[in-house]
Amino acid sequence: MSRVWRQPARLVVFLGFLLNPLLLSALEVPPLTGRIVDLAGALPAHDSEQLSARLEAHEQQTGNQVAVLILPSLEGEPVEEYSHRVATTWRLGRKGTDNGVLLLIALKERKLRIEVGYGLEGTLTDLRSAHIIRNEIVPRFKAGDIPAGVRAGTDAIVRTIEGTYQAAESPTRDRQLLQSSAFQYVIIGIFVGFLAGLVLSQGLRRARALLGAVLTFMVAQAASILWGVAAAGLTAVLLWMALSAKGPGRRRGFDDWTWYRSSRGGWSGGSFDHGGFSGGGGDFGGGGASGDW
Repeated sequence: MSRVWRQPARLVVFLGFLLNPLLLSALEVPPLTGRIVDLAGALPAHDSEQLSARLEAHEQQTGNQVAVLILPSLEGEPVEEYSHRVATTWRLGRKGTDNGVLLLIALKERKLRIEVGYGLEGTLTDLRSAHIIRNEIVPRFKAGDIPAGVRAGTDAIVRTIEGTYQAAESPTRDRQLLQSSAFQYVIIGIFVGFLAGLVLSQGLRRARALLGAVLTFMVAQAASILWGVAAAGLTAVLLWMALSAKGPGRRRGFDDWTWYRSSRGGWSGGSFDHGGFSGGGGDFGGGGASGDW
């Protein structure tokens, strides 16, 4: 990560701590022990072996890393947030190529998500991910056949990347899904940018408004570049108005970040390497789709 984006990224992490005081007790990310991590025991051994072999062959041919995580429960975690945390912790895909995919399934909540790395968002789009969930996985899950749904979903993901998957189109339904997802990104982006600019940034009102707008754009651009720019502009205006009414106040910034890290004993990241399989350093930006059954 360049120095230009390092400060905003750290501020977003710190903001996550402020907004979620229960983060320390959140559901942990399990070790990456293989391409299929079945913590719920939902797959027979031969299914797990066959899927692993299929994904290994795909990776050898294309370099793309696809992994499956099956959980007994999310334990109160939102599926989107936890899926992104798993994918970025496992670092699926190659560094710089970002060609990783995670299929996450939570049995108790009956929720699932396809998380797509930056490099595959143009192929395994949000729309196509929604197709796979709705057409391939959910009908089999509703029929009570979890292994069949996992097999069909994984195969559809791989064939989509390879360019051989065909799915029935449903324009109205897909448009509604994308509009709902875009609205969520915009709202979250404005909320994150506004609070970050208001509480964490240093300097004058102009600097605070700019920082908040940048953070908003980083989140909201997942909906579209146009929505990202619009949300950033709105955040800047809101921050300028709020800070003008508030006055200069006390300057805050990385002192708060440093204090929080020291009070919590620091923060560190890492990667897993178990059983000869590990992520290659890929990154994820929130692309993909979620569903339930």
